[in-house]
Amino acid sequence: MSDARYHRNVLLFGEEGQRKLRKTKVVIAGVGGLGSPLAQHMALLGVEEVGLIDDEELDDTNRNRFIGARADDPVPGSPKVALAARLIHEINPHVRTRPCEHGLVTPESFELIKAADWVFGCFDEDGPRFVLNEICAAYAKSYVDLASDVPASGEYGGRICVSHDGDGCLHCLGLIDEEDVNGFLRSADERARIAAIYGVPVVALGPTGPSVSPLNGVVASLAATEFMVAVTGMRKPNRILQYRGHLGTVNASRDKPDPDCFYCHGIRGQKAGADIERYLRIPHLRKARKAY
Repeated sequence: MSDARYHRNVLLFGEEGQRKLRKTKVVIAGVGGLGSPLAQHMALLGVEEVGLIDDEELDDTNRNRFIGARADDPVPGSPKVALAARLIHEINPHVRTRPCEHGLVTPESFELIKAADWVFGCFDEDGPRFVLNEICAAYAKSYVDLASDVPASGEYGGRICVSHDGDGCLHCLGLIDEEDVNGFLRSADERARIAAIYGVPVVALGPTGPSVSPLNGVVASLAATEFMVAVTGMRKPNRILQYRGHLGTVNASRDKPDPDCFYCHGIRGQKAGADIERYLRIPHLRKARKAY
């Protein structure tokens, strides 16, 4: 490959590795504190195309962690997908972008995911993770899920999970909170009835914890690295990486996937036969992601 832009990439994983990246289409679902640094990495690696899924606009609380947001970007009035597309184009005009200003459970987002080779999920909640995990299994897409985490006072970090070639997924590796998923799938009326009986469930309170650029950047870089080594053939990606920022460590989990996982084996590659579109027939799931 003659383009000097990728010379230092080629020194690591060779011209064939770079050619493989240039033929790879990715989707980033959730373009915020984790998704925006991922967009930066995809532009620098030189992939073919980046699809960007997010229905939200930048707000002032995002400015501490959204890579590519400028001080003069108006709030309201700056769709996150447009800011990420601008960032990619400014870094590498050879990378195509497909901004999709829609929530996850929409026909537009589903079609973008189906056309991709690799999908990155950068959601705060397990409900959208659950749906994205199933879409990627049904259409045999490699899926990298990212999460930043502040589990307790003085603890902070995050994790990534790589679902690749049917060798483990969020569900069979125990990374999905079923109550969070149930809360996501319920209608507003159903959630209200449950809250009236049992009190307000934790999943209804929404994510309000800390989120800062350096921690998000580490998690995004780990995800981009596992993607890079898998696509270029340097090595097999790790299923789970746990980043513990308060300890300064990154650990690879040795947890084994369920050999009878419904998602990894039962519906993998079935495409339309898995009827992923049933989620589109649930009216309240097609609302904006921020309303979940």
